[in-house]
Amino acid sequence: MSSNESLPLSCACGEVQGTLSGSGKGSYIVCYCTCCQDMHTFLGKESLMDAQGGCHFRMTAPGDIKFTKGESKVHHERGEIAHCRPNGGLAAIRVPPHSPRQINSFKLTEKTGTVRWYTDCCKSPIGATVSDLPPFMMDLSTSFIAAKDRALVARSLGPITMRMFADSSKKDTSALDNPKPSSRTFWLFTYMYHFLKFSIRWWWRGALSPHPFFVKGGKKLICEPAVVKAKIA
Repeated sequence: MSSNESLPLSCACGEVQGTLSGSGKGSYIVCYCTCCQDMHTFLGKESLMDAQGGCHFRMTAPGDIKFTKGESKVHHERGEIAHCRPNGGLAAIRVPPHSPRQINSFKLTEKTGTVRWYTDCCKSPIGATVSDLPPFMMDLSTSFIAAKDRALVARSLGPITMRMFADSSKKDTSALDNPKPSSRTFWLFTYMYHFLKFSIRWWWRGALSPHPFFVKGGKKLICEPAVVKAKIA
């Protein structure tokens, strides 16, 4: 992606919008882990997964993401709420009081460091961050990229570089290639290689900050994640 090819970002209803800078590069990831699948199930967005249950992300420099609309709408009150899913089930979550944004977050368990980000308006997934690590990057959901020029999107994403947690896929992934899917045992080596490679590049050009989901200084999230309490079937 060349420096003049920034991409628009948007949720499904358009209430939250932004841009992805054209100056950066990242790594195109497909993850088949149950946590990423549960994220899409909880939001009622199973249709965004591929046939094998893969969830598509772009490992992205945080400074390349800018929100231009939808960050300042007040939503949620203190206490327990229930989200409906298409299959009729309910998943109760604990909601932090008075989250002053249209952008919201949750964790699947209390102990996990992975925070899942979504829009409160239409439950569109935005991506994931790790709260226990310095905010060096985020995995941006490719469905949040709203460019109509699919050739431009393809140039931005590049080829798929990782297929992770293939042992948790919904269907057989053995026929997939370029690259071959990796199991739960070996995914970390490939992920860390790409993470370190791009983090150095992002640091060199000053793209590690500001992070859209961390307050200035990078030590605290912009909002406390809710915690999914009910098991997602």
